[in-house]
Amino acid sequence: MSVNVALGGGEVLIEPVLDVELANRCNADCYFCPRDQTPHQGLMTEEVFEQTLARAVEFREQLAARGNITDIIVSLCGLGEPLVNPLAPQCARAVKDAGFTCVVSSNASLLDERRGQALLEAGVDSVWLNVGDIGEAYEEVYKLPWARTRDNVVRFAEMSQGRCDTNIVLVDFRQDPSHTEALKRYWREQGVRRFMEYGVNNRGGALFVDHMQFDALPQSREARRLVDERGGRLVCATPFIYVFIGYDGNYYLCAADWKKEKSFGSVFDHAILELSRGKLEHVLARSAVCRTCNIDPLNHLASEMRAAELYGLKGFDAGARAGEMVASSRSIEECLEKLVPGVTTDLPDLPDLPNPPVEPPPRTYLPLLTPRTTR
Repeated sequence: MSVNVALGGGEVLIEPVLDVELANRCNADCYFCPRDQTPHQGLMTEEVFEQTLARAVEFREQLAARGNITDIIVSLCGLGEPLVNPLAPQCARAVKDAGFTCVVSSNASLLDERRGQALLEAGVDSVWLNVGDIGEAYEEVYKLPWARTRDNVVRFAEMSQGRCDTNIVLVDFRQDPSHTEALKRYWREQGVRRFMEYGVNNRGGALFVDHMQFDALPQSREARRLVDERGGRLVCATPFIYVFIGYDGNYYLCAADWKKEKSFGSVFDHAILELSRGKLEHVLARSAVCRTCNIDPLNHLASEMRAAELYGLKGFDAGARAGEMVASSRSIEECLEKLVPGVTTDLPDLPDLPNPPVEPPPRTYLPLLTPRTTR
C-alpha cells in the first residue's frame, strides 16, 4: 500500500512491512531484552513460511486491486535472531523470488562468511545489524564474544558493497546520545556508513522502565482530556503498517507484543486485511499490550508532556500536539476505510482510564550502565 499519515499538518508516505518471525529464540542475552517474558519459543517451519509468503502475495494483490500499492517490505526479523533458523537464506531467496523487498535483521554474531554469502546470493536488499556497544561493554550487554561479532560486521560490510545496504542498529539503552555518536565514529572507521537509531522500547510493558509506568503518570489523564476536547481518538498505526507474523504462524498484534498476548488467528485461516477490524477495536480499547506500551499514542503524548515539564520545554504546546495526533489518527482510519469498507463503522466507545496504582508493580527496573569510552 502506501499509507498517507498526516503528521503535524504534512503527510508521510509509509510502505507496509510484514515482520516475519523466523525465530523468537536468540543466542544473545541482552540485559534490556525481556526474553524471559515470552511464553513459548521456537523456529518457523518451512510449511508455515510458505503459507506466510502466500499471504504476503495475496496482500499485495488485494492492495493492487484497490490501486494503492508501491511496494511491500518483508522483514525477516521478529523477536529473536533469524540466523538461528537454518532456513533463513532459503526464506530470503523465496521473498526475493516473489518480488518483494527483503530486509534481514541480526545481532551479527552468527553472520559468518558462509551465512553472509548465502544472504547476498539470495539477493537481500538490506541487512540491519544490532550492535549497540563495543569491546568489554558489548560483552557485558549482549553476553556474546565481541571479537567475533566485530569481525563478522566488518567482513559483511566489505562483502555487501554494491550488493545490499548494511546498517548498524544503535539502541540508546544508556540514554546517552554522546555514547551513540561515539559508536557511530567507531563504525565509520570500520567502513560502515549507515545507521538506524532507536530509543529503549518497553516491549508493550514486558520490560519495566521506571518512567514508562503510564497508569501512574498524572500526564496520562491530562493527555486523555486534551484528546477528548478535540473530539477525536488516537489510533496506533503500528499494527496496521507493521504486520507481525509469529514463528508459529499466528498473527500477533505487533512486535511490541513480547508476551504474545493478542493473536488474531493463523495464516492458514485468515488473510491479512481480514484482521483490520479486530486490530482497530483492540488499539482503540487499549487492551492488553497497548495500555502499557510506550508506542501507544496516548502514552506517547503523556511521555512528551512529562518530558516538557521535566526539562522546561517552554515551546511545547500539548494541546496543539494532541490536535496533530488526532488528525493523524483520522488519516489512519480513513485509509483503513478505503482498504476495508465498513471497518470503522459503529466502533465501541473509548474505555475510561484505570485508576493509578497505589504502588508500582514489583518488577526489576531497567538499569543504566556506566558510560564507557569507545575510542
